Amino acid sequence: MTQVVSARRNDIDWLRIFATYLLFVFSTAKVFDSMPFYHIKNSELSSSLSYVTFFLYQWHLPLFFLLAGWSRKTSLQARPGMESLKERMLRLVIPFITGCILICPLIKYVELLGGQSMGFYGYERTGGPVGKSFAAFLPDFFTRLDMFSWAHLWFLVYLFLFTLLSWPFFTWLLKRKVMPLKTDGTLVYLPLVPLSLIQFTMSERWPDSKALFNDWTNVLYFFLYFVLGFVISRYSAYERAIHNEYRRAGMLGAGLFILLALFASELSMPSIRMVAAAGGWCIVVWLLGFARAHLEQVTQGISYLRESSLPVYLLHPIPVVLLGFFLIGPARAGITAKFFSLLVLSVVATMAVYHVLIRRIPALRWFFGIKPEQKPGESWKNQATNRG
Repeated sequence: MTQVVSARRNDIDWLRIFATYLLFVFSTAKVFDSMPFYHIKNSELSSSLSYVTFFLYQWHLPLFFLLAGWSRKTSLQARPGMESLKERMLRLVIPFITGCILICPLIKYVELLGGQSMGFYGYERTGGPVGKSFAAFLPDFFTRLDMFSWAHLWFLVYLFLFTLLSWPFFTWLLKRKVMPLKTDGTLVYLPLVPLSLIQFTMSERWPDSKALFNDWTNVLYFFLYFVLGFVISRYSAYERAIHNEYRRAGMLGAGLFILLALFASELSMPSIRMVAAAGGWCIVVWLLGFARAHLEQVTQGISYLRESSLPVYLLHPIPVVLLGFFLIGPARAGITAKFFSLLVLSVVATMAVYHVLIRRIPALRWFFGIKPEQKPGESWKNQATNRG
């Protein structure tokens, strides 16, 4: 069997890099927003940052899943059978195990020091410090379900599950000949219907937990984004429709979020989530079109940043939580000063660990799922013609 040589899409790579590094802003803002839970919380909270984190959440995580679905098409074409599964194991399962051993215990311990806990049984206030040293806490973390937490690594678990569930369907689609199609802007907005309905009808019964079980709203919602990413990657006509429509979609998305900010107090929570889901899809469409229009060319530094994406995803909460723990108490500095201090320190600390240790030590590269370096990609126009 002849394998397809993977052609990189630089605009898609830049979107993935953007989404990864935006995690620093999102995670740092979660320390100070007034939403009910993050691993640590500042003594003073900001309702303005709650608007920021709410807005980012509606399209940031969906974008991650859509880009993962996009990449799945190329992976299946380039790696037959078990080779594709092996690649997913190296890129998802090994980094997940690494994170559960090296990263999640630290996050959980700091959570408990702050008198709170988020795990498979939901969020709860614990009433005080953990009362144990970190060394004494470790056995509890790995042997008690109420102590264990996969924190942000839930994304890798969901993505691996989606990979397995979608494999027969994606393989079947790849075997079918792509017929020439003409699409208009109307089809670009078709995903608004199922995405909005999922949030409107399911989110109250199965609220956001990231625990996989009883998290059916997120499972179905993010799985739909994963499938949409594959479909867009497979069918160039649909992608062209998105590129032609992205400006209008961006304006519609911005308008929906502005309306939410103005009238959220008059809407029920299911209605808020429904409108937010529609706005989130419009912003994702805008990002896809904007990247194609402005980020298609090979740019200096893209290889370094692309390679760093998965390690940065794994590492980024550690400095936010550990450094933030010493900043969240009462202090003369206001929220703005604390926010930017924590943001800068977290970026510097994460990139220092990545550049000095993970990137240069072969064993750590493997544990953190770093792929071998690949050549720069061809343009989106050339790859689109290869899909027919």
